[in-house]
Amino acid sequence: MTTETRLVALETSPPAFTQDSAEMMAWDVFGVAGTAQLLYGERDQNFRIRPEAGDGIILKILGPDEDAAAVEFQTGALEHIAMMDPALPVPRVHRTLNGEAYTRVNDDAGVAHIVRALRFQPGRIMAGVEPGAALLRNTGATLARLDRALANYFHPAAGQRIVWDLRRIVELRPSAALIEPAAVRALVEGVLDRFIAFMPEMARLRHQMVHNDLHPGNMLINEAASAVNGLLDFGDMIHAPLVFDIAVTAAETTGTNMSPIDYAAEVIAGYNAVTPLEDAEFPALFEAIIARHAQSATIHAWRRHNDPEGAEKLGSLSALSAPAIEAFLSAGRDAVVAKFRAVAASRLDDDAHALPARRQRVLGRGLELSYREPVHLVRGEGVFLYAPDGRRYLDAYNNVPSVGHGNRRVAEAIGRQMATLCTNTRYLHAAVVEYAERLTATMPEGLENCLFVNSGSEANDAAWRIAKIVTGRGGALVMASAYHGVSDAVAALSPYYGPFAQPQAPFVQTLEPPDTYRGRFTGAGAAAHYAADADRAIAALQASGHGVAALMIDSAFVSNGILNVPDGYFAAVAAKVRAAGGLVIGDEVQSGFGRMGDAFWGFARHGVVPDLVTLGKPMANGYPAGAVVTRAELLRAFTDKIDFFSTFGGNPAAAAAALATLDVLQDENLQENALTTGRLLRQGIHTLAARHAAIGDVRGSGLMIGVEIVSERAHRTPAPELARQIANKMRHLGVLIGTEGPDGNVLKIRPPLPFGQRHAAMLLEALDQAL
Repeated sequence: MTTETRLVALETSPPAFTQDSAEMMAWDVFGVAGTAQLLYGERDQNFRIRPEAGDGIILKILGPDEDAAAVEFQTGALEHIAMMDPALPVPRVHRTLNGEAYTRVNDDAGVAHIVRALRFQPGRIMAGVEPGAALLRNTGATLARLDRALANYFHPAAGQRIVWDLRRIVELRPSAALIEPAAVRALVEGVLDRFIAFMPEMARLRHQMVHNDLHPGNMLINEAASAVNGLLDFGDMIHAPLVFDIAVTAAETTGTNMSPIDYAAEVIAGYNAVTPLEDAEFPALFEAIIARHAQSATIHAWRRHNDPEGAEKLGSLSALSAPAIEAFLSAGRDAVVAKFRAVAASRLDDDAHALPARRQRVLGRGLELSYREPVHLVRGEGVFLYAPDGRRYLDAYNNVPSVGHGNRRVAEAIGRQMATLCTNTRYLHAAVVEYAERLTATMPEGLENCLFVNSGSEANDAAWRIAKIVTGRGGALVMASAYHGVSDAVAALSPYYGPFAQPQAPFVQTLEPPDTYRGRFTGAGAAAHYAADADRAIAALQASGHGVAALMIDSAFVSNGILNVPDGYFAAVAAKVRAAGGLVIGDEVQSGFGRMGDAFWGFARHGVVPDLVTLGKPMANGYPAGAVVTRAELLRAFTDKIDFFSTFGGNPAAAAAALATLDVLQDENLQENALTTGRLLRQGIHTLAARHAAIGDVRGSGLMIGVEIVSERAHRTPAPELARQIANKMRHLGVLIGTEGPDGNVLKIRPPLPFGQRHAAMLLEALDQAL
C-alpha cells in the first residue's frame, strides 16, 4: 500500500518513552505521582500511573504523526457522553495542571508528541471471559446507550481515514492477496467483494458517530461477569452507518459454548431492546459482521508481512474469522436475519402477555399499576425510562431518583460499600457521621441531630413519637387530604382522598387547605383567614383532652394539589401550634433536597424553621433511606425515655448512597437547574393555557408543578376524568406524569432533577398534543 493511500492504524507505531519518563511526565504535566506500568497500544504508548492511594490515570503518549484535531475530537466526545448519559461508564478526561485537555512533550530526538490523560477505570477486561446470555445482552444494551449518547455529537475529525472503517475495504482489498492458505484467501476475498457490492445499501442506512471498536478488549465487566462496567479506547470513532458499531461487537464478543451466530444474536437482542433496529438494518448486520471478520483477516495478513510485531495482537481475532464467516454463509443470510429478528422480539412478546398475569398471581389484585395500559420498564438513564422493546419514556413523575435514574456515582458508591462492609449503626463507621455532618450543614442553625431510618414513612412515624414523648400530649394537626406514610400510626395522620380513606382518628384534627384558586379565601387577607382554622382545630384537641403534640405539614402541599400557599400561612399556623405547646414537623419527603428550586428545603420558602424535619424518598436516589433531623434537646428527651434503634437505618451502604446523592446535587447545581427549568416549564404551560381551556391553573415551584384541569374555566369545575385521559395520552406519547389533588384533577409533574430545558420542551409538546 503506497504512502498516498496508507490508512490510519494499518501500521502499529507507538512511541518509546521510558517508564521513568512517563512517571516524570505524569507528575510534571498532570500532577499525579505514581508508578508507571506499560500497557498495550496500537498507535499510542499507554502507561497506567498508579499512585499510593486512588485509581490513578492512564497516560497516553501519541505518535508523532497523530493530529491534535483527533485528540480534541475524542475529548469532546467523552465530555458529550458524560453530559448526555452520566451513568455510562466511559473514561473521564484528566486535564493538565494548566487545565488543558492535552499538551506536547519532546522525545530524546526532539520530536514533539501529544500527551493526554484519562482517569483510570477499575475493572476486569472482558477478553478471555466466556460471555453468557445476560452479559451478551447487557453488552448490546450498553452499546445502544453509548450510541444514543453519541447520536447528536459531531466533529470534523470524525472523517478520519481509518483502516478499521468498513468502508475502507475498497482500499484494503488488494492486501487480501497476502492471506494464506489459499482456501481462506478465497473465502475472505469473496466476502470483501460482496461487501463492496453492498456498500450502496449501507449508504442509505442511519448514520451517526460510532465507537467502532467495542470488542472484549475494550470493555470492563463486573465480578459476576453479568454486566459491562467500563468502556475504553475511543480512538477509532468515525461517523458511519450505525450498524457498523453493532457489527464490531456482535462479531467479536464470542466464546466457545455457542455458534458465532448465537453470540451475535444475543448482542443484537440487547441492542434492539434499547434502540430498535430498522427493518433494513437486520440484513445489513449480516453483511457487516462477516465483512468485519474479513477485514480483520486482511489487516492481520498485511501486518504479518509488513509489521510482525503489530500482527501479534491480531492473531487470536484473525483465527476466528474464517470459521465465523463459514458459519454465517452456511446458514444463509435469510436464516440468520430471521434468527436476529426472532431473538430480538420473542422475549418481549412473552413478557407483554405473561407478566401482568404473573404479577397478579403473586402480588394480588390490590397493588395499583399506573396508567390504563401499564408501562413495563426494564431500565432507566437520567430522566428517561425504557421498556423491553426499547421504547423510551421521558420521566416527569418519579421524584425518588432525584439525581437521575441509574446515576453512576450513586451506584458505584453503593457497590463499593456493599463490597466492603454493611452493618448497623451500633458499630462505629465514618460514613453515617460524615453524612449527618453534611446534611445538618444544609439545615438552619439548631437542627443538628439526626435519627436514621429507612423511609419517609418511618421518619414521620419517629417524628410523631418524638413529639408525643417530648410534649406529653397526643393530638395532631394535619392538612385535609394529607399523606404522610404507610405505618399504622402515620396512616392515622394521612386523611388522603380515595375509596380506602380511613375514618378520622379522634386525636387528629384536619386543617382547611389554603387553596387560593378554588378555596374560600383569596387576596391579601387569605393567609390569616385560612390560618384561623388552626384556632378551631387546637381548641377541639384541647377540649377532647388530647392536647396538641404536633403539626405535621408537607411544605409543598402535594396531596392538596401542589398549592401556591399565601405568604405567611405556614408561619402563622406554626406560631399558633407552638403557643399551644406543640411542635412543628416539616415533612420534606417530597419537597426537600433542592426540588423547589428557590430553597434547598421546602420549609425555607415559608419562613419557618420546624422543630423536626423528616426525609425519605430522594435522600439516597432510590436506596432505602430516611431520617429525622431535630434539635439536640428534643432527640435527647426522646432517647432518654425510648430505646430507639433501626437495624438498617443509617447503615454504611445507605450512608454512602446518601452522600453520593448529596454530592451530585451540589456538584451539578441541580437546585439551580430545578429553579430555571421549572420556571421555563411553568411559562410554557401558561402559554398552552391560552389555547387549551382545560388548563385552569398552573402552580408550584422548581420541579414540583401542578396543573389544574377543569371542565369549565369560568366556574373552575374539577375534571378528574379528563386529567386521567391526559396523563394516559401522554404516556402513549412517551411522557410519564401523574394526577393528584383531592379531586384527582391536578396533573402532577415532579421529574428527576437533571430534567433540563430540552426535556421541558418534550413535555410541553406532548402535553399540547394530549390536550
